[in-house]
Parts: sequence; C-alpha cells; structure tokens
Amino acid sequence: MFGKMDLSAVILAGGDSKRMGTNKAFLTLDNACMIDLIVEKLAGMFHEVLIVTDRGRDFQHLNAVIVSDIIKQGEKNALRGIHAGLFHASSPASFFMACDMPFLSPPLIHFMSQYALQYDAVIPRVGEYYQPLFAFYHRRVLDRITRSLEQENFKITDFYAGLDMKEIDEASVRRYDPGMRSFFNINTREDYEQAQSLFAREKS
Repeated sequence: MFGKMDLSAVILAGGDSKRMGTNKAFLTLDNACMIDLIVEKLAGMFHEVLIVTDRGRDFQHLNAVIVSDIIKQGEKNALRGIHAGLFHASSPASFFMACDMPFLSPPLIHFMSQYALQYDAVIPRVGEYYQPLFAFYHRRVLDRITRSLEQENFKITDFYAGLDMKEIDEASVRRYDPGMRSFFNINTREDYEQAQSLFAREKS
C-alpha cells in the first residue's frame, strides 16, 4: 500500500459532453458516480484534489477543491483546465486526468510521481501517441501554457517542444497497468456500456 504523495491531483471536468448528451462525470458505475469514484481514489493518494469545472455547484459535495478556468476566451479546451489546475494547486507539480477515465491505476501513477518534481512533465507515450490527460505537469510550464492560450493554440502536445520531459514508455505502463485501462475514457454510449462491463468484471 502506498502512502499519500505530497503532490496535488487535478481532475478536468469542464467538457460539455456533447457526444454523450449528459455530464459524463455523473455517469454511474455500480451505483456510484464516476466522479465520486475518481475523487475517492485520488484523495487516498494525494494530499490535495482539485476539480476544474464551470459547474462548481454540482461538485460541492466532493472532498475536493473546486476551481474554474482563469483564461476564458475562445472555445472550452483542456489546456485551459491544465492552466487553472497548475495556478490553483498548492503543490509545485500536479497529476492531471479527465473526469471520464474511471480505471486509473494507482501503481502507475505512483511510478510516474517519482519524476514529477524533477521534470517539467511526466507523460505516458503509447506508440506515437502521448496521453496528455493522464500526466504530471510542473508549475514551471505555466507561462508556456499561458502563451499558447493567448495565441489560441489549444492543442496540449504543441507546448511540449523544448520541455524537460520524462516519457513513460509502453513497457513501463504495462508493468504497472497491464491492460492499460488507465487511458480508457468514455466518449460515447458504447464506451459507457464497455466501462460498465469492465467495472463489473473487476469487482467480481
């Protein structure tokens, strides 16, 4: 069993969930809201949990600090959420994830955390693809993100160039999360049905 890390965790819950037609954070798995399950896991691992959302009233019941985007021009985007999380977090480095990723692996997160203070970013890479919403970012990248937002460049991976970055390769991911379910996110009804099936299988 791992002890609590002296770092922050940030959940991004500001999306409009257009494809689902309902707020994904409050989808249920085994009669519990997904956001409740995620907060409970992260609160057991980190000294502080934040939720970035523009619907703060909906999340007040949770054991988390509720914050909202600081830079609000343009369309909603996850980079604004990362910016707000880094700004408001009390820790110099924070773990970021989306609110629709219910199968986060604590062993994988703990493995990644050992690099969190040393590097600007700690990011899993599977094949050619980064997992930017299951990653640690250090507060020292805040100015770089601010510039990207001001230039209306909202693609998260575009600000990676020049960072002192620790990539977590697929072999390392599989060592701590063999099924790589940490990166499973729910965008559609089909995804939700699959998540329900996976969750029931894990509990049985």
